Amino acid sequence: MSRRFTKIICAILSAVVASGILLAAGCSKGHTDTPLSGSGIFTTDDAISNGGFAVEKGNYIYFINGVQSNSADNDYGKPVKGAISRISKTDYAANNYSNTQIVVPQIVYSANHNAGIFIYGDEVYYGTPSTAKNADGVVQYQNLEMQSTKLDRSRTSAPYISFSDSSYEYRYVEVEGTVYLLYVATGETLYGESTGVTNIHSLNTKTGKNTLLVYNVASYLFDDEDKTNERIYYTMNVKNYSSGSNYGYNQLYTVTADKTDANEYDTSSIIGWDEDNDRYINCGQLVFEGRGGKVDKTTPFNYEYPDENAKNARNYTYTLKTYVNKTLVFTRSSTDISEQYLYTYKDGSIDSSDPIALNTQLENKELLKNGTSADSYKYIFDDKGDVKAVINTESSGGISINYVKDDGKLHEKKFEGTNLEDSKYFNIVKDGAATILFLDRENKLLYYSIGGSGANGHSIWRVDYSSENYGDYAVFEFDPTPYTPVRILDLDAASDWYLPEIIENQIMYATAASDMTLYTYIMVCDLRNDKGEPMSNAEIRTLNEQYESITKKIDEYGDSKKYPTEKYQNITNILKYAFYSEDASYVYKHQKKVNAANPDNQNIPFSDETLAEYDAFLKPAEDNNWKEFSEDKTVNGKTVYANYRSYYYSLLGNMSSSDKEAYANSLVTSYLPSYTEETQTWWESIGTAGRVFFVIGMCLIGLLVIGGIIVLVVFLLKRKNKGNTPTKRRRIRVDTTDDKSIDVYNN
Repeated sequence: MSRRFTKIICAILSAVVASGILLAAGCSKGHTDTPLSGSGIFTTDDAISNGGFAVEKGNYIYFINGVQSNSADNDYGKPVKGAISRISKTDYAANNYSNTQIVVPQIVYSANHNAGIFIYGDEVYYGTPSTAKNADGVVQYQNLEMQSTKLDRSRTSAPYISFSDSSYEYRYVEVEGTVYLLYVATGETLYGESTGVTNIHSLNTKTGKNTLLVYNVASYLFDDEDKTNERIYYTMNVKNYSSGSNYGYNQLYTVTADKTDANEYDTSSIIGWDEDNDRYINCGQLVFEGRGGKVDKTTPFNYEYPDENAKNARNYTYTLKTYVNKTLVFTRSSTDISEQYLYTYKDGSIDSSDPIALNTQLENKELLKNGTSADSYKYIFDDKGDVKAVINTESSGGISINYVKDDGKLHEKKFEGTNLEDSKYFNIVKDGAATILFLDRENKLLYYSIGGSGANGHSIWRVDYSSENYGDYAVFEFDPTPYTPVRILDLDAASDWYLPEIIENQIMYATAASDMTLYTYIMVCDLRNDKGEPMSNAEIRTLNEQYESITKKIDEYGDSKKYPTEKYQNITNILKYAFYSEDASYVYKHQKKVNAANPDNQNIPFSDETLAEYDAFLKPAEDNNWKEFSEDKTVNGKTVYANYRSYYYSLLGNMSSSDKEAYANSLVTSYLPSYTEETQTWWESIGTAGRVFFVIGMCLIGLLVIGGIIVLVVFLLKRKNKGNTPTKRRRIRVDTTDDKSIDVYNN
């Protein structure tokens, strides 16, 4: 009975556990939290710089607090690194970078760094690794859940959708007050396809309706700079349903996130159409038709050609290059022309009611004959929105700018100093393997990285691209012009994350500095001059010179003649520790142990002379060696001098407690002298007097213990005897009377 009951209980518990795992596997929910206080959280102001890792909204700047992997613990409330934090614009302007609060205590992640966080109304939208578990209890962190959180942290939505691949490209866009999640799913099998296809979706975050905008696209383009643009361009192959192959041309379409009504197509006349297995879903508008010749109507299907001449007409293939400033840049090639002619098309600028006629309108209006590299160009526009110039990295080194000529076309040949007609196509960065980071269009500045410049990730350089005179970009070593490129300090930005951003004239980036490679938090470099305006290149050079002089000054202590080793052992590393940590308390605690471990060593690591130089470094003054760095400013509520790293750039936000401890220990290990404590037995460590007192004490304790045991035994014996007094035992009476009635022999 009991065994059967046990089996029933076990079966019930097993069912409960199994159902719990299944429940966890298929369900993620929203969260409520204690609201954050502060004015200017909920405003009607539009967000600034939506779609990157940092966004301005109201009185705050919201940012992703460092680079975190999707496999890290993402239980709500636990993440610090990778969470969304906020800092007030007042604190940001005052360099109080540590005065931040976590708004979204979840990891914000995407393997595709073309889009990050978006703010619309009073909510921030993002993607986060899933915490749901499969039937085996394994967290499905490779899935990406798309969610939103109130800006005061009071409520986090349940996931709008969970992507099976964290590399999906997406945008959160707002159309007439409704926020849509516009995304592209690759390798999707919605109808049991043997091979996955690429589809464009639009999900209404209010209603939860997910619309398949386009099925089986060949290529697509989001806006390269305006991440809030609801429009997307794409190309579609044209299929021959009889043979199952594609024709030698394609079609170019566009669609917006709110276009959720599918176009209706008449498939009754399609040759080879299979009603059960073939499908064509397309909510977009045809922009360019690649089918040549004169036809009765445009269509994505292979209707009969109206005449024999049309069959042999030129067919076009469109290749998307970039989409920026509401202008699509693409190339067009044909069956008989191998050149990739480069064209532009403004949103709705040409009547697209006749897409075939549009091809005729493009004739002789190309920007360039060979536009194969145009997807890497950065485009400059004039006041009318027309392309004025393109900025490009040259295969031979450097970065060039190519201005549009009077005939509306770009130069085909770069200026080499001989042909003045081509003087509008020249290098603005002389040489080096360059990577364009981004354009500051307002100030006409180009930010870029140069390979091999000693950076662990992206070095950060800057040049003014506004001059149309090639002579302004000649390099003058002793008298640099405003157009001479300049590197910003020794900033190292992570090259496999979101690109650096300029907010309120301060540059924010995920650091890849040598001392921070294991942590990759956000750092900020203040590029404001005394007037609060962006520093000029000349001012940055002055800052660079001051910064570089610190290293030179520290290296001077390596001169053994001026600073003998027996008195200044390890002095350069100790000063480097001061440069990074700005800490005095730990060194003085540490030095006692170090010196104590070397009692007979004349070369004491922390000599009085070394500590004196250390103190001077921490507080530069007119009467010590660091007087030229006595200029100071307040960072995070502390006074920092010009020989501290945080004077130039500083951590933004807060590290997790474990990372903070690990980083502090890494600085100690890297720059401070180590010591080995002597391993002694406890008997040796207490000394002679201690041993005498220990023996006497142990004897006294022994006597007390023995005496206590004797007393206890006596007490217990007495107690036992008292409770067990002997009683008089009764004799057993035996009946000896002979019972003669019993025959003892026969019975």
